[in-house]
Amino acid sequence: MGYTAIGLLLLGFAVGSMSRFRILLLVVVPLLPASILFARLRGFGLLDTVLTIFIAQTIVQTSFVSGLVARTTVGLVLGARTATQ
Repeated sequence: MGYTAIGLLLLGFAVGSMSRFRILLLVVVPLLPASILFARLRGFGLLDTVLTIFIAQTIVQTSFVSGLVARTTVGLVLGARTATQ
């Protein structure tokens, strides 16, 4: 499950650093049934399934925001650097 979490982290960061909010919806909406399916195939109970969904959504959305911040920061730094030259 650690590799799955890292994959979600990279997916969220890539989406956040390259695209806008609408693309996040295309990732988050299918993530809900995928999380439910993942949890049920692993034999999780109700509480563990809810926690799996919550954690998956949290990882993707947090890394998406991190990607947005990184994209904005790089844009500001490069913009300031070209303005001074």
